[in-house]
Amino acid sequence: MLTFFRINSIFQVITLFLILFLIRLPFWASPLPLLNSELEQMLVGQKLNEGMKLYSEILTQTGPLSAYFFRLLDLWATKNQFVYDTVATILVVIESLMFVFMVNRRNLFNDKNYIPGLIYLILIHLSFDMVKLSPILLSNLFFLMALNATLRQIEKRDGVGDDVFETGLYFGIATLFYFPAGIFIIFSVFVLFLYTGINIRQTFMVILAFILPIFFTYMFFYFNDMSEEFTSVWLFNFPQFSAFSWLKLKDLIFVIVLPVLLTFFGVIKVLRGTRYNSFQNRSHQMLLILIIFSVITFFMSGDLTPGKLLFLMAPLAFFVSGYFVHSKNLLIPELTFLFFFFVSVTLFITGARPIAGFSLPILKDARAEQTTDYEKYLGKKIFVTGSQIESYKNLNMATGYVNWELARLDFENPDNYMSLANIYNNFKKDMPEVIIDNEKVMPVIFKNLPELGEKYKKEDSEVYFLKN
Repeated sequence: MLTFFRINSIFQVITLFLILFLIRLPFWASPLPLLNSELEQMLVGQKLNEGMKLYSEILTQTGPLSAYFFRLLDLWATKNQFVYDTVATILVVIESLMFVFMVNRRNLFNDKNYIPGLIYLILIHLSFDMVKLSPILLSNLFFLMALNATLRQIEKRDGVGDDVFETGLYFGIATLFYFPAGIFIIFSVFVLFLYTGINIRQTFMVILAFILPIFFTYMFFYFNDMSEEFTSVWLFNFPQFSAFSWLKLKDLIFVIVLPVLLTFFGVIKVLRGTRYNSFQNRSHQMLLILIIFSVITFFMSGDLTPGKLLFLMAPLAFFVSGYFVHSKNLLIPELTFLFFFFVSVTLFITGARPIAGFSLPILKDARAEQTTDYEKYLGKKIFVTGSQIESYKNLNMATGYVNWELARLDFENPDNYMSLANIYNNFKKDMPEVIIDNEKVMPVIFKNLPELGEKYKKEDSEVYFLKN
């Protein structure tokens, strides 16, 4: 198979599509598991289309461009998971082709080939959450554009051009989709200083280009009287590091061990290559630095799941490709690749769904599992206190409290005037017909907001119904 992808022709592109189709074949009849984070994005789009305001009434840390993208998608698909997965698949195809075209256009290897595209396509399918429609998948599109723009500046023999601003611009747009991507502006400035003759004026151009899309987004929220919420909820509200549990560690071990091992051998082979020119050597070193920044971005995500490793896939795909490209013996790399391909596809399929009774415990605690606990409230608008977002999978959600980690700042501070005002306004905007108080916070809220409390009657220990 590797020998076929060493050829640079249109047939290799068609074959990449065919391989993607075969990998996804088990999931065409029924979709991939729905994740809690994915359900949150669906709810954000739904609430925006209901007329609620982002960050002031809809509490989420979803990036603004991602939120409005999901709003557009909700107009068409509502909670149709098949549509979301189809859009994600289109993005995966585009990004895989962008990566292989970038590697070939920038001559990162001496011979143009499609092995990098093949490896990238496999790596991005190591875990099924990498290919789910998410803010990081949307951001990755502009991340690859920025990476290509950075390589173009390193490639220039006549010095850095004024088009260097594109690097900062693309990273700025990527940040508006997925906040941790903002760390890459430091990466960009660092490698441009290290490997080009960039001057102070051009450095300021890169930084200004990065800030501009964020500034214009701020102005949008400012003119819509939402600037304070934009800054406090998203812009300056850095993601909290989640507890690194043994379950999450096992997920990462399952996914990343083999690619990291192949990357290690690939780095050795690429750096020992003797036919590379100075530009290629600088580009290879830049990709090594990119691995470090991608790891930092992963830990900044606040949710240490395999899908948050997506930015790491581009440099890993290059060096894994380097291992196969530089292997002289045809038999050993072919066997290694077949083993790598089989293990990766097995991880992807069994991590998402049991096959012949066998499954891997990947992302078990991140799935929006089907629940029948509240089916009796079907057709009513409900609000559930706590982090059980899966309750809204088949039910209509009331209020804009889609992220409980943000919502609890209001509900667990019932003596704070602003918290009570936020709750009152949110309820008035989208009044729940049923409140399921798993966190037992509503009695104090109703005590401090008697006008709101009078509208509800308590029927069960934790359930409140809106009075007729």
